[in-house]
Amino acid sequence: MPLSIGRRLGPYEVLAPLGAGGMGEVYRARDTRLGREVAVKVLPEHLSAHPEVRARFEREAKTISSLNHPHICALYDVGHDEGVDYLVMELVEGETLAERLKRGRLPAEQVLRLGAEIADALDRAHRSGIVHRDLKPGNIMLAKAGVKLLDFGLARAALSAAASVDLSSTPTLTRPLTTEGTIVGTFQYMAPEQLEGKEVDARADIWALGAVLYEMATGKKAFEGASQASLIGAIMNKEPAPVSSLTPEPPGLDRVVSRCLAKDPDERWQTARDVGHELRWIAGQTSQSGAPAVVAPRRRPREPLAWAIAGVAGIAALSTGIVDLERPAVEPSTLRFSLAVAGAKSIEWPRISPDGRTLAFQAADSTGKIMIWVRPLNSLTAVPLPETEGAGRPFWSPDSRFLGFFMGNQLKKVPVAGGPPQLICDVRGGADGSWGSRGVIVFDGAQGDSIRQVSAEGGEASAATTLARARGDLYHAWPCFLPDGRHFLYLAFGKSREDTRLEAGSLGSPKTVDLGRVQTRVDYAPEGYVLFASEGTLMARPFDARALRFTGEPFPVAERVRCAPGDRANLSVSRTGILAFMPGVAAANRELVWVDRTGKTLSTVGVHAAYNDPALSPDGTRLAYSVTDPESGNDDIWVRDLKRDVASKLTFDPGNEIWPAWSPDGSRIAYASDARGPFALVQRLASGAGGVDTLYHSLGSSGPSDWSRDGRWLTFMNFDAGHADLWALSLSGDHRAQPLLKSQFTTRDPVLSPDGKWLAYFSNESGHMEVYVQPFPGPGGKWQISTNGGVEPRWRGDGKELYYLTPDNELMAVPVSAGATFEAGIPVKLFEHALPPGPGTRNRYVPTADGKRFLLVAPVESPAAETFTVVLDWTAEARKR
Repeated sequence: MPLSIGRRLGPYEVLAPLGAGGMGEVYRARDTRLGREVAVKVLPEHLSAHPEVRARFEREAKTISSLNHPHICALYDVGHDEGVDYLVMELVEGETLAERLKRGRLPAEQVLRLGAEIADALDRAHRSGIVHRDLKPGNIMLAKAGVKLLDFGLARAALSAAASVDLSSTPTLTRPLTTEGTIVGTFQYMAPEQLEGKEVDARADIWALGAVLYEMATGKKAFEGASQASLIGAIMNKEPAPVSSLTPEPPGLDRVVSRCLAKDPDERWQTARDVGHELRWIAGQTSQSGAPAVVAPRRRPREPLAWAIAGVAGIAALSTGIVDLERPAVEPSTLRFSLAVAGAKSIEWPRISPDGRTLAFQAADSTGKIMIWVRPLNSLTAVPLPETEGAGRPFWSPDSRFLGFFMGNQLKKVPVAGGPPQLICDVRGGADGSWGSRGVIVFDGAQGDSIRQVSAEGGEASAATTLARARGDLYHAWPCFLPDGRHFLYLAFGKSREDTRLEAGSLGSPKTVDLGRVQTRVDYAPEGYVLFASEGTLMARPFDARALRFTGEPFPVAERVRCAPGDRANLSVSRTGILAFMPGVAAANRELVWVDRTGKTLSTVGVHAAYNDPALSPDGTRLAYSVTDPESGNDDIWVRDLKRDVASKLTFDPGNEIWPAWSPDGSRIAYASDARGPFALVQRLASGAGGVDTLYHSLGSSGPSDWSRDGRWLTFMNFDAGHADLWALSLSGDHRAQPLLKSQFTTRDPVLSPDGKWLAYFSNESGHMEVYVQPFPGPGGKWQISTNGGVEPRWRGDGKELYYLTPDNELMAVPVSAGATFEAGIPVKLFEHALPPGPGTRNRYVPTADGKRFLLVAPVESPAAETFTVVLDWTAEARKR
């Protein structure tokens, strides 16, 4: 019997029916705790007693809860109330694809875009071992943000036939989801092997995707019949009319659909990821008036490839205006052009492959998720690499087949042509790798560490350099291999910027060569130059890689190369003479936004700027934050009066001032400053009067996190030990600093409960970042708060709720009881919002004391795509010298 309006299922009040199917009824409901609307799916009472149906319902809950993707409907809760089993899911506003198809076929652009989104969602499920088994237009919602895949009620965790499985312990079904004489699914979208009742895998979903794409493009079903028997016969024995015979566009879709609908699973596309890539490629081609051909490799790599890329640039310039060709007057053989990157935000770290054919970079997608992207220079589109969420600063293998990257506390590599990432080694911390010709990778260690090295085939990392403490070395960073694969360049950082030096090291040897002072990271060009930036100008200096010495003076290559904060020059060069860099200065690409508990925008604060680290004053009337200056790349702290909407600059020292934290009475602000060396804890009056007082400094860097309500403690992060540890500074008595949590793992963001008895933080001790709570100042137990990854915990003003962010930028709320003992409830998603990259950034969101509003640092959609500058044969000017 349908549920009555007003019926309560736990905290959920039924508002209206939304639909029903063989596996359940769906209702619009209101979460009375959070005041938001949700979708509740219930198992009908007359089926509850059926063991197999109920088991299938339970599998649906487990299946959906294991998936986390912007194009898969999110599961919030599972419950049982007076004999009714129910799921609580994201309420997706829109219409089903089935409803949309009643009005006819979709435009070509929508077919390709929505089809790629469906493929992405299936790829995520398949990589989690899950087959949907009932993909059809009725299970695809069309929302403002794109598609949402619904109803994994027929999904199952796919078990490898070769795997040895303990059937008494596996939570998944161990036989086909059919019974004798019964087929589970919807006929017109079922693969032949599924109709035969055989065991199926992800390729059955690819068949269904092909049938859906066919219907989207033509407005007709791929297979039809007057009866079930004739329909099954058509699926098993006939081929549908080609898409191109029913509609003239989009071109290229025939091949994609026909391969999806191959009768033999081995003849189909083998992964949904491949289908998505094909659809995006077609979209990129059809968006241009002329599509360039792929250029085959030649024996003489530089000049033929240069002309091929120049041809691509010319075509794009004539057809879309995206690419801007510029011919220097002094040297006709030097050619530079801009590559626009659509669909990506927060772009940085361009890395051109050694063969000069592909550009890799890190960027955020439409949901704000940071991934590694690649764009072949003979293509007009860039695509993110699957399973690289949270990765950054990629680096190439010498053969251009792999990209290395760091994710959490692991170093991985991923084949660019396709395939899952592979673990190389576990690390305490690291970034900015370089892959040498001898199969060794060198990379930055953690904060305060030397350069590390590891075999590209895997193993344990070891030290490649030694910190010269007597000379003032604090840490080594930004290694770059030289051609012999044994020597490498790196930067040795001292107590001030003036003490930073360029060094040449060697694998297996403690000897180093001092090459002089530098301002930014460098890259080596095999033609015999070291590239670097100086005051925004890209410079090159002749360098003898065998003698390890400079052989000439530096000269300018390009003006206004972008340097990210910390002097990370965004440039790279291939061995074929192609240079890539990001031009100009960083844009004012962020805004401060007030939202409610549903994520609805209420208002904005100030103008667009490069905002970081916002912190609300205790009374909520003022906001402190840091802003990156677009010219110098330095950060300074500002204070904004929220009532008068007036901002004033608080810090003026050279260097960077970041991470403001208010004193409990709102009179002072503690922050981190590297004006006189490594980041130290300092404070000054919030009014800006008076001078700066140093609270704590060490050989490494330190940054404040939270000030206790009674004013006695300041929690902070310390990077002396090669990774981030949690400390607390006593602000009374002897001002002694004491460690709160020291381990081999990275721990961050120690924030105190309002009563000062509990400390929340996040750590990668489990292999990925999770939020924990422990007593303050300790010792005592420990509670894990997040369940599928979490960073940046924050307390509500009364200490009864704890918030955190998931890896997919979902803001979660957890009810807690933090008195004499600690208890935590089930995390509940409040909303999802695009945010800057994390978790290195701090305070990407700030809750008000009552938890009813949140201030977010949000990326600003740029009206124009960001660009890279590519320079062909950049040494032409150098040869004139």
